[in-house]
Amino acid sequence: MAPRSRTGSRPSREERRAQLLEAAVAAIRTIGPNASMEQLAAQGGVTKPILYRHFGDREGLGRAIGDHYATVLMNRLATPLESEAPRDLLWRTVDTYLEFLEDEPQLYTFLTSGGGVRPDLEEAGAIVESVAREVAVRIGDQLRAQGLDAGGAEPFAHGIVGMVHQAGDWWIRNRTMSRHALTTYLTTLLWSGFEGIARGAGADPAVISGTHLH
Repeated sequence: MAPRSRTGSRPSREERRAQLLEAAVAAIRTIGPNASMEQLAAQGGVTKPILYRHFGDREGLGRAIGDHYATVLMNRLATPLESEAPRDLLWRTVDTYLEFLEDEPQLYTFLTSGGGVRPDLEEAGAIVESVAREVAVRIGDQLRAQGLDAGGAEPFAHGIVGMVHQAGDWWIRNRTMSRHALTTYLTTLLWSGFEGIARGAGADPAVISGTHLH
């Protein structure tokens, strides 16, 4: 039987879908990324056909989880940071992304393995795209504010986010160094790039690196 909503009435289809999504996420965290649809359905107290009715198939469930966690990650990145120092903001942004991977390794593996169906499905790519779009806006704003060419904002952003994502993917699977060490290495590399861009434009690198998401 479907749980009652806060008002005591039967939950709407949207509410029930959200409940099943939350239950599936809990099952993946507990059982692992290869949890079967039967196990994911059982966690939500339903049968597999009902889970299919809400999400279409396993890939549909993976897309729903990817969309949800893209929002979660963007909210984390949007949290106001204590320091306004540009390099520190860059470090904290990189670290926040890696922290998300560290906190949700089972879900990350589920998403990047195509929900256990096939590799390189779109769920993880959607998360990366969401972050890159936001970073592109921030870089573009900073460049325009200084009268600089903002045409490179999108490729800059996708390059930055893609690099951090790929490095994070390697790290979460191997764990040969601490998150702090990886964040420091990536920040050093990115900051050197910002300095080169800024020198070429006759600007302060702090201008271009003001890409914090708040």
